[in-house]
Amino acid sequence: MFSYHRSVSVVVIVLLAAGLQLTDAGQFGARVVGRIRERRLERIQQRQRLLIASNEAYADYAMDYRDEAAADTTTNGSESEEDSMSTNVTSSGEAEVRKPPPIPPGLLAALKPSPRRTMFEGKIVFRFYHGGNLTKQTTLIEDGRLLNGTECTPDERFALIVHGWRENCYEVPWVLALRDNLHHHRGGCIACMDYSSFSSGGYGGLVGVFRDIRDVLMHFLQQLRYEGVQYTRTFMFGFSFGAQLALDVGSRIGSQELEAIDTCDMAGPGFDSDRAFKLMDFRNAAKNVQCIHTSIDKGTKFPNKCHQNWRMGQCGLRQAAAGPPPLGSHGLCPVFYNLAFKYQFLAQPKPLECVSLAEAATYPRNYRMGYMETRKSEVRGELFAQTSDVFPYTVYTNPYNIFDYGF
Repeated sequence: MFSYHRSVSVVVIVLLAAGLQLTDAGQFGARVVGRIRERRLERIQQRQRLLIASNEAYADYAMDYRDEAAADTTTNGSESEEDSMSTNVTSSGEAEVRKPPPIPPGLLAALKPSPRRTMFEGKIVFRFYHGGNLTKQTTLIEDGRLLNGTECTPDERFALIVHGWRENCYEVPWVLALRDNLHHHRGGCIACMDYSSFSSGGYGGLVGVFRDIRDVLMHFLQQLRYEGVQYTRTFMFGFSFGAQLALDVGSRIGSQELEAIDTCDMAGPGFDSDRAFKLMDFRNAAKNVQCIHTSIDKGTKFPNKCHQNWRMGQCGLRQAAAGPPPLGSHGLCPVFYNLAFKYQFLAQPKPLECVSLAEAATYPRNYRMGYMETRKSEVRGELFAQTSDVFPYTVYTNPYNIFDYGF
C-alpha cells in the first residue's frame, strides 16, 4: 500500500514539473512573438520614413534608378568624360548646370540589378523623333547615352507619349497624329515609349506588370535628366493604361518638377479598386496636370485628382459619337485631344443631369480643353465640355464670341 501511494506521488510531481515547464515555454514563446512583431513594426516605420523623405507615392515598391557608372563615381573618386556632363559646370559666359539631388541610400540598396528588371528594360523600346522624323530606336540596356544619335539636344523642349493597352508607337492613328501635332505646335524632341511587347496580351496580365513597366519609364526619365534634359521643359501625355504610368511616375518625381502632364481617360479597371490609387492626388506630379475623362466603363470612376478635371460629353461617362471599338467612348478621348489642337472644346456650366464629383472650376471666357490652352494656371477644378456625334465632335455654346471660335 505504501509503495502504491509513493508511486502516485512521484507521478503527480512529474506532471506538475512538466506543467511548469510548458508554462515557461509558453511565456517564452509569447515574448519571442512579441519581439518579432516589434522588430517588424520598427522596419515598417523606418521604411515609411525613407519613402516619405523621397516623395514616394506608394509604400510597397521602390522605383528610382541610377546608372551604375554614375553611382560608381562616388567609390573610385574619379569621373569619366561622359559623367562629367551631369556635374556642376561654371565658366565664363555659361550658366551653371545643377546636379540632380542624390537618391536616398535606402533606395539605392533596394535597386541592385535584377534579371527581371533587365528583361523589361530590354523589351521596352523608346522611339525618338526630331524635326518630324524618326531618328533613333533604343532600349535602356543598350550602350551609350540615350540622346546620342537622336539629333536632340539637352536644352530643347522634350515631350513623351505613352500609349495604352493593345497599342504601339508606330501604327496607332492617334499616336501618329499627336506626334505631328506636338512637332508643329511644340517643337523640340519627341519620344514615344513602346511597351507593346507586354500590352499586346491580356489586360489582367498587363496590370500585373504595371510596376515593372513604370520603373522602366522612371529609369528613362532619370537617365535623360542625368544627360541634361530639364524636367521643367518636359511634357508627358498618356492614354488609358499609359495615363496611369505617366501620372504615377510624375507623382514619384514629385515636387511639381515636370512642366506638364496631360492624360486621356486614365484606366479604371485594376486601379479603382486599389486602396493606394484611391488616396492618390496627382496635382503634385507636374506644374500642371490636365486629365480628360470620356467613359465610365474603361476610364476611372475617380475623375477628381488633377488640376483640371475635364468631363466630356455626357458628364464624362459616355460620348454621342461612340461606336464599335477602338472608337468607343474610351477610345475617342485621344481623338478629341488631337482635334483640340485645331478646334475648340469649350468649357461650359455643369449640365443639370451631371453630379459634381469635385469643386467646380472658375474659368475665363472661351476656355478650352487641350494642349493649346495657355491659361491653365488660372483654372483649378472640375470642367465640362459637350461633344456631338458629328466630326469634329465640338458643340459651340457661346454665341456672343463667334469670331473667337476656331473652325
